[in-house]
Amino acid sequence: MALGVPNRGIMFGIDPLFLTTIAALPVGMISFALVRAARSSRRNREDRCGNCGGSLYAPDAMVGPSLVQGHLVCGPCATNERRSLIRSLIAAAGITGSTALGLAAVALWSPTQLGSHPWTPVLATVLGYPALFAGAVVLMKRANRRAAQRLGLHPQPSVSATNDPLVPAAGRPWTIQHTRTPNER
Repeated sequence: MALGVPNRGIMFGIDPLFLTTIAALPVGMISFALVRAARSSRRNREDRCGNCGGSLYAPDAMVGPSLVQGHLVCGPCATNERRSLIRSLIAAAGITGSTALGLAAVALWSPTQLGSHPWTPVLATVLGYPALFAGAVVLMKRANRRAAQRLGLHPQPSVSATNDPLVPAAGRPWTIQHTRTPNER
């Protein structure tokens, strides 16, 4: 690069390939989520688990199907999804915290690296990421409520005496009644 001639390949001080990757990653993730949701809906219409494609009433499961992101899944898949969600939220909290701490350290010891307002990236991280994760949880809950209404289930608070598996099924209005498949007739 000659003196006085700017490097035209670099945009915003970021390599174009890296910038393209950052822009394309959310598009790929959204596409994957849409394909997964369509597959899950198709499986649910066939009275199968939206996740694994097996029976909604797994033979060794202690519980029946559950709603996960607005789709019915078998008991073992629901357990795996809950564990995965918990791990994901812990990872998200860790990534948010470490990013905020890293940006805060840069803002304290080398504020010129972050421009004229060095605390803006820290505040954007601390305020933006939790709002993004909370929005995702709200969307998942809304999808579950809509699916419960579509299935004719009465939504119950997640912490309630009627969620006790020892209460007879007649006392639980949200219990999904098993419909016989052509193979069981």
